[in-house]
Amino acid sequence: MYYRMIKPTAALSPWVECYWQVQFESGLNVKEETILPNGKVEMIFALQGNYQVVNRKTKHVKEAWLSGLQLEPLHIEYSGTSNLVGIRFKPYGLFPFLTIPICETANFVEPCSDIFGSVYQQLYDVLLQLNHESYIGQSIDHFLLNLINEMKTKQYKLMKEISSQLQKNSNQAISDLALNLGYTERHLTRLCRDQFGVSPKMIARIFRFERALSNLFGCPDAPNVNRAIELGFYDQSHFLKEFKRFSGMTPEVYKQKAKNASNFL
Repeated sequence: MYYRMIKPTAALSPWVECYWQVQFESGLNVKEETILPNGKVEMIFALQGNYQVVNRKTKHVKEAWLSGLQLEPLHIEYSGTSNLVGIRFKPYGLFPFLTIPICETANFVEPCSDIFGSVYQQLYDVLLQLNHESYIGQSIDHFLLNLINEMKTKQYKLMKEISSQLQKNSNQAISDLALNLGYTERHLTRLCRDQFGVSPKMIARIFRFERALSNLFGCPDAPNVNRAIELGFYDQSHFLKEFKRFSGMTPEVYKQKAKNASNFL
């Protein structure tokens, strides 16, 4: 497997975490990959490979698709030679590039043609011809800089602060967060739905789950009973319920899968 990450230009770094490319050979047999919620949004260009979404409304994805903020496990089947290039947005990063309400992308996987029309096609055609890291980065930079709506970037610092606060303290009452930021709870909720696609409470839950995943993956042999409070859950029962809600499995099953599988994210 070949994998690399590419930094976006500084003008896009408030919104984009990175670009990436992965190439691998999976053989003729169909394989399934499970992608768990992580608070990120991805735009993916399949330069090679056959992909099918197992558990979303859109089943067959071709050439390019957008994977919005996911709220449950995403199962994808693939086969053959794969060459993927992706844009990884920050949790609030997709908003200024869309002309549709961002809530329409939450927990969905949609073809880029349905969201961006034919605009994405030019970038896709360029990526097919490129392999050098700098050229790929420059081409995606150009695409996004032409796509961004500057009027939608005005509240970047606020969105960054909301995201930071929810990551640091997932149990913080939304009313307290709103008060600290100088907003009503209702207004804060509307802002998050408008620019993240989901409520602030859901964002906090996803961040807490992602933190639990990282902890389990990094320390798979530590007992679960010691993790719950440390990770921001109220108790062991709350930890187990939330983990199964977002992963579809228990922490013990996840730890075993994470130990043994290369196609489990």
